[in-house]
Amino acid sequence: MFLFYRKVILAVLILLSISAGVVFELFYLSKAQVSLLPQNDSAIPWRAVISTDIDHGGSSTLRARDSSYNIEYDFFLTDNTKYPFTSFALRFVQQEQDSQQYVDLSAYTRAKFYITCNPANILSFTIYSFDEAISREADLSSLRILSTYFACTPQQDAIEIQLGQLETPEWWLALNTNLANRNYSLKKTSSITFGNSTQSPLGTSSHVLISNLVLEGRNWTPILIGIIGVSIIWGIFAWWVIKEYTGALMKHVQERIAKDTPFVAYQQLSIEPHKDKERNALLKFMVTEYPNPDLGMDLAIKQLGINRSKINDILKSEVGLTFNTYLNKLRLTEAARLLSNNANINVAEVAYSVGYNNVSYFNRLFKSEYRCTPKVFRSLTVNKDIVSE
Repeated sequence: MFLFYRKVILAVLILLSISAGVVFELFYLSKAQVSLLPQNDSAIPWRAVISTDIDHGGSSTLRARDSSYNIEYDFFLTDNTKYPFTSFALRFVQQEQDSQQYVDLSAYTRAKFYITCNPANILSFTIYSFDEAISREADLSSLRILSTYFACTPQQDAIEIQLGQLETPEWWLALNTNLANRNYSLKKTSSITFGNSTQSPLGTSSHVLISNLVLEGRNWTPILIGIIGVSIIWGIFAWWVIKEYTGALMKHVQERIAKDTPFVAYQQLSIEPHKDKERNALLKFMVTEYPNPDLGMDLAIKQLGINRSKINDILKSEVGLTFNTYLNKLRLTEAARLLSNNANINVAEVAYSVGYNNVSYFNRLFKSEYRCTPKVFRSLTVNKDIVSE
């Protein structure tokens, strides 16, 4: 059994290493990431769209600076209207064309970027998406608005926006649906927009610089396929372990029965003549009286008239065991013989027949001796011709 356990431990370590490597590699490969900057290298084509409150009676302005790698602009808010606004949008378009298209961003869970604002500001991050139940084709005003706010300072700030935690303004919900309709989808996204907030400074020129704008997410399909594959491999390994364990256990049982042959019940035990009558009497007494549940050291002393020390000395010399250990060896070996010769014999019946009144105690001793329960031992050995007749 030692060789079996060593082989299993080695196989488990190897399989764990392989599984960990596969899972780590798949986890790395499952990472979905797309960079929107610089604009010319963006995997998702987009064009800049600037909006202000001029069409709503305001006079706010936004001027984009020419930048190949970043988004950089200056805006100036006036108080000519109740809600002054300016915005810089990344409107998604078809490749090498200027016509608008909807992009599936559902695989991405967060947007990350670096931003510098001078002076310090509170800006909005907004996504416009097509809501299948509400939005209308070619009507940008019907697109669902999904937004959040973030703070920025003259020092470069790292911002991370959770795309699954955006909010739809109540005024938009009130105009288009009910206020409880908070669910949204990014499968058809029109644009990503950076704008001011109600806490942005009025009458002050504000400068914004955005860099390293990326969308990140996780493609779970490779991971699921990997988990299924690893689970199948571990399932096959478990089947192999059970198969190998059964074979190793059967071999162990065979070896134990062969080793214990000198200890089988008195019908099969040949006691060589001994010059010492006390030794001969003790050994015969043990192999004939072991089925007696009351047999113990005190009974042996009383029946044989031999003191405790002498009994232990004889058994140590003859079989290398103490009284109780030798008694259990006789009982368990006979129990093993009975179990291996009869597929229908009851475990409790065997326990009682070899001198154990407590079946649970018998089961514990048997498992400790043969490394399997009496029932398993019976199934492994019966009709296997492994016990000498």
